[in-house]
Amino acid sequence: MISSVSQYIFAVKHLNMMSRNLAAKMIYPIFDDVFPDRPKCHIGNSVIVFEVICDGKKMAMRVYMRQHPNLRAIYGDKYYPSELLINTGNDNITMADVVLCDWHEGITLQNKIEASCKSLITMANLSCMFEEFAVRLLNEKWAHGDIKPENIIFTNYGLCLIDFDATYRDGFTLGDCVEVGTRQFQHPQRDNRCFDKSIDDYPIALITTALAALSLDKSISKGIKNSDYLLIKPSLAVEGKDTMLAHIENLFAEHGDVRHYRIAKLLHSSQPALPQLKNLMEATTRPITTTAERLSLEYCNGYWGFAEDGRYVIPPLYNLAFEFSEGLALVQVGDVWHFIDVTGKIVITCGRGRGIKPFSGGTTRIVREDGEFTIYRDGRIEKINK
Repeated sequence: MISSVSQYIFAVKHLNMMSRNLAAKMIYPIFDDVFPDRPKCHIGNSVIVFEVICDGKKMAMRVYMRQHPNLRAIYGDKYYPSELLINTGNDNITMADVVLCDWHEGITLQNKIEASCKSLITMANLSCMFEEFAVRLLNEKWAHGDIKPENIIFTNYGLCLIDFDATYRDGFTLGDCVEVGTRQFQHPQRDNRCFDKSIDDYPIALITTALAALSLDKSISKGIKNSDYLLIKPSLAVEGKDTMLAHIENLFAEHGDVRHYRIAKLLHSSQPALPQLKNLMEATTRPITTTAERLSLEYCNGYWGFAEDGRYVIPPLYNLAFEFSEGLALVQVGDVWHFIDVTGKIVITCGRGRGIKPFSGGTTRIVREDGEFTIYRDGRIEKINK
């Protein structure tokens, strides 16, 4: 007989009678403010998370409504098998597995995005915070398996993950894959045949792209509170049909944000694993102790960057690039031309066009749809009247 949610709630409410081992740990459920007779809980597809007090400390008690074979491997001694007695009626008893783990006080990243999406500065800070967090995740030997804003808690001490039920750990096989993550953040080809260290690649790339875009254009946040997606729909992105992703790519190109432009392009991948992601997430310009004259233009894996003594100072991310001239280098991000300095910083944005060359004598020219323009080394852009 299938147990109902109310039967699990009843068992936790009477934990001292319905548990095998946890009663001895002095665990008490925290009761709801609105429904004072009901323990506070958060109901998922296969698990109910109860807020409890254990030895004076607030914790999360995860009660499983169906079998999960990897709980001991994932949670270790926090796992209590067949712990909770569930009375399904007619004198039928079933046993539920329990995991007792830390409770992280704070709001979810999803709620933080919804509350902050109208502030470019706040979103820029949040974007940086998430990327630092994501780089640490990509350097771990395990993968979470269900990266999404609702599974990331924004706490006073930084971002932290919750819900490790879909985790991949070293030694797991395809047969250990029980869950495949939330489809709104996963590559459409992600299934139980995709279960290795790379399973977090696509959702990390998607969230990184969305947060960076929200830090540049607050108008795209419209409707974000009522959507199951974070701007981008993976199934459409892979097919090249996601108009929001196309807008975001143009946004990055126009701002000369070449690193996020490359990360956004990864969302078109036909495979869930994104082997280039880690390098892109970590790609930064080296501290500058050189001059433009010492930087050489280098080509690597289809893109251009700048190196000194064989080491990249400005990573190879540009569609096209020219040698430094008069202290600036002409580069192309997507189809947009920019001039950068030796730090990789955008100094002049020239727009889309043709015929542009590096500076000579303090000027260059570009032919755009709206006419021909002279670009000056000091940043002025003037239309040529003919």
